[in-house]
Amino acid sequence: MSPLLRLTSTTPIVLTVLFGTVACLGMTSTKPPARRPQKLSEIISISDLQNEAVLQLSLVKQYLDTRKSYADSAKHELPRAAGMLAVIGQALASHDSKLTTAEKADRLPIHGPTLRDTALKLSASKTHGEALATVPRLTQAVLGQAQPVGSAKRPWTGLISLHHVMEELNSRNSRLRRAVRQTRDPNLAARNAATMSLLGLVILSDTHEVKQKSQLPAWQNFSSNFQTNAAATARAFRAGDKTKIKPLYLQSAKACADCHSTFRSE
Repeated sequence: MSPLLRLTSTTPIVLTVLFGTVACLGMTSTKPPARRPQKLSEIISISDLQNEAVLQLSLVKQYLDTRKSYADSAKHELPRAAGMLAVIGQALASHDSKLTTAEKADRLPIHGPTLRDTALKLSASKTHGEALATVPRLTQAVLGQAQPVGSAKRPWTGLISLHHVMEELNSRNSRLRRAVRQTRDPNLAARNAATMSLLGLVILSDTHEVKQKSQLPAWQNFSSNFQTNAAATARAFRAGDKTKIKPLYLQSAKACADCHSTFRSE
């Protein structure tokens, strides 16, 4: 996924968790999904993106509830949630599918560029007041009530820091690892895996930490392997295919472990 040792002091924990997963669950081989550019509809659904937006907005409101909660979350949790909303907005802006009539009747669609750009304003905020000022617009965006603004076209870079991507992956991987063993909610596990795959796409696109051009193919290969297998894990959960869930999940974990081994050895 990335030369993570240089990115953040907490990142090796992420990779240790993922690497340990391979040994803990027992590595089995499965043919990796074919390598080709994936449509966003093959990574995560619009419905999952909208549910994730609701979740991240609730976290933002929790972090901004009091001055103390803001102070406690200002360096890590709040910018991570803001970054996740920006990524979700970008994915909605770039998505190749549309909500069905029934889905639109159940919930108004989120305008991706509006959500993304408002989330980026939250990320750029410097004070509790500045952060709070973005909440009404964020809420309107998530509810599908905001006046659409912003361009659909934007690079995937600059939406969220790699540090916060790794923290998010660490948190989600802990839940997904348990779900691989046993889960009562395969749809939630599928959404979690799909969101991890989406973050893999972010890592694949953001190569600014690669200091040597000769390292780019390795970065892209590890990132793509993680992203592709995480998406396949999500599809296996949703289909209830227990013969594929564990091998595909382990392949995504192996991509992280291999990347860690490759870049940490330098």
